[in-house]
Amino acid sequence: MTMRLPSVLRRLLSHPRGMVPAFYVPAIIVLCAIGPWLLPFGELHVDLYHRFLPPLGDGHLLGTDEIGRDVLSRVLMGGRVSLLVGVVSTAISTLIGTTVGIVAGYHAGLSRFLITTVIDTVLCFPVVFLLLTLAAVLHPGIGTIIGIITLVSWMEVARVAQAQTRIVRQQDYVTAVVAMGAGDAQVLFREILPNILPAIIVSATLNIARAILLESYVSYLGYGIQPPDASWGNLLNNAQEYLESDPWLAIIPGAVIVLTVVMFNLLGDALRDAIDPARRGS
Repeated sequence: MTMRLPSVLRRLLSHPRGMVPAFYVPAIIVLCAIGPWLLPFGELHVDLYHRFLPPLGDGHLLGTDEIGRDVLSRVLMGGRVSLLVGVVSTAISTLIGTTVGIVAGYHAGLSRFLITTVIDTVLCFPVVFLLLTLAAVLHPGIGTIIGIITLVSWMEVARVAQAQTRIVRQQDYVTAVVAMGAGDAQVLFREILPNILPAIIVSATLNIARAILLESYVSYLGYGIQPPDASWGNLLNNAQEYLESDPWLAIIPGAVIVLTVVMFNLLGDALRDAIDPARRGS
């Protein structure tokens, strides 16, 4: 099935579960990308005379934190980091997983067995424990977190690509291209890949939500993005000792994490239905 972008977008925007995430996801990305530059207070601006201001207090839309930094600016900067980690790690893991998956799905015998064995072996390890172990050993930072999440995420994409490739390679047009003498690279990347791309896109969209959640989890536990740099996870970490006195410091980044993850998941579901209309109602 070849994906036609205009028709997919039309079906996505008409989908009951697709309209809201289709607007929310671009909006949160744009807000986090340019929002901090438009605010009067920088994310590192300290005002000790205006600590713990509640939302809408003294020109601060979402209040201030324990040292007077603007919460809105911190949330947007944290979102910039969390979304960057989610998108970049997903892009790299999708590239790796797709390449490995289509090779494993196209070739039978020893190569498929070895690749499948590696994937199954890595998937046997609990992702969270593996992630925390690597994060605790390696130097924390954006590059490290992107690398770790990529390392624990590519297998799911490889599984999807492998399954879809095994289906597509049985099609008559692939058999005809092979009979005409096409090489493996041409068959894989010109005939098979375009036809499994819709499934890969859906998988990648869902993996962005998972990557954001993993980054938030690791940063919340102190092994991810380190202060004073903000991410949604370490904003929650910093706010946990003020849950009783100033709960909005935790509620705001927590709500943004939940909402963003849910919206990416809904977008992935809606994309799946928009790309394959036969799935609607199933």
